[in-house]
Amino acid sequence: MKTIILIFLVSASTVVSQLLLKKGAIDFKLNRIDVSLVLSAISSPYILSSICLQLFSFVLWFVVLSKANLGYAIGFSGAFLYLMLPLLSWLIYDEKLGAIQWLGLILITAGILCMANKS
Repeated sequence: MKTIILIFLVSASTVVSQLLLKKGAIDFKLNRIDVSLVLSAISSPYILSSICLQLFSFVLWFVVLSKANLGYAIGFSGAFLYLMLPLLSWLIYDEKLGAIQWLGLILITAGILCMANKS
């Protein structure tokens, strides 16, 4: 499988995992550390799904690192994460980002892509 596709899969699973974790955190209102609340939250299907996706992403990342430079792989993965998480959080959870924050995300992404450029 092409390395860029593997990087995309790692990033996509991380994005979905974080969105599921956010949903689980909203449902349980985890604003303090309480062992019984944390144990209860772990039984949430959203949080369990998030953990499974993170494990899948971690294993897939091993494959990516065996095929690509770390700087290249993390660059593309980071660029995808920096753009997709805020965009999907905005669409799904109605989270707001100001214009300057969006500009910052675009500039960070451009910088990461420049760093990941092989030439």
